[in-house]
Amino acid sequence: MPEPDRAPLWDLTQQSRANLLTALLPMLLSVALIVAAFLPARRTLTYNDVAWNTTSYQQLLTTLVHYAAVEVQATVAPAQLDEERRRVVQLLDGAQDRYPHLQEREQEAQVQLRNIRPLIDQRTPQATQEALRIAVELDAANSQFQEGLGRSLQLELRGLESTMLLAGLISGLMGSVLILAALNRAGHERRSREHSETQQREALGMAAHELRRPMQALLLATEALRHTDNLRAREKLLRSIEDAAEQLASRSELEQLDARYVRMTGAPAPTDLTALVARHENLRVRVRRPSAPLLWTVDAAQVQQIIENLVENACKYSSGPVTVTLDPPSATWGPVIRVTDHGPGLHPSLHEQAFQIGTRLATHVPGRGLGLPLSRRLAQVNRAEITLHDTPGGGLDVRVAFHRTD
Repeated sequence: MPEPDRAPLWDLTQQSRANLLTALLPMLLSVALIVAAFLPARRTLTYNDVAWNTTSYQQLLTTLVHYAAVEVQATVAPAQLDEERRRVVQLLDGAQDRYPHLQEREQEAQVQLRNIRPLIDQRTPQATQEALRIAVELDAANSQFQEGLGRSLQLELRGLESTMLLAGLISGLMGSVLILAALNRAGHERRSREHSETQQREALGMAAHELRRPMQALLLATEALRHTDNLRAREKLLRSIEDAAEQLASRSELEQLDARYVRMTGAPAPTDLTALVARHENLRVRVRRPSAPLLWTVDAAQVQQIIENLVENACKYSSGPVTVTLDPPSATWGPVIRVTDHGPGLHPSLHEQAFQIGTRLATHVPGRGLGLPLSRRLAQVNRAEITLHDTPGGGLDVRVAFHRTD
């Protein structure tokens, strides 16, 4: 037994990857925006640890200021002055290594930290004041630089805040769009599934409707065959049984339900409409047709179904004779098949409603309201239109008008 078709595993995996990527897209975009906005702030925060921490440099400046103040005091003992100078020198030794960021500030202030030590070694108030001026200018340049770092960091943090808000907005918007798209897709799939199920139910109903007629004809013909000894009548009944059996065989193929009743297609071929309508003549149904064959390109089986449905409806809704008329082509239309009864008729406001599936205009008459809708579909496949008309003496005239092909 052959195994059912299955989608390749790589197709499912590829689809799963695509769905996963779509689901992760808002998060990935948000992360990318946040990282892009955080990098400048991170560079500023990690610019230089010493540049942000000025405690050691402030200690140098404070010690130098204290030394300058002590140096100008006449009452200060030489030993105390030497101690203050030693502290300044101790802080200056290795200052270039401890304050590497000051090299950039030296270029901005046009002074150099290494010039302070020689001035301190001169041990004069003037040299000390010059050293103090250099230290103050370096401190001012460094403070200005730190203020710039603070302003840059503040702007970058504001940008990061705005980016995070924007990322949240975009992520939420994209998430909403994706959820809405998924809901719409699910709704579309649900509607398609419901529509398909409705079509299948309609197809099954129409199939049951079309199988009932040849089954009834078969039962009637077999019953009549049992009660007749006339050879010609028996031959006619046998042909009727064969025709009904052939219809049952063709209409009971379930695998053709879709093509036969949902997405209908025809197999048009030149058909003698005169012979086609003549097959419906019986004690109650009279047929009026041209004496010569009338060839028209149609699907003979489908047109046969149309006539059967219309004749059956006419017989159900009226008690008198039913007339089937075949009119030849005119200047505007092709052949016209008319099925006329003399029953109660139908109000013009209900003519179009009669073609809706499930519509039953007379509840006392058995049926499912499928005959006229199916006939209209079959007529459209064969380039024809079905219309309802009132008859002058009461009753209904159903016309199947074929379009001209020229």
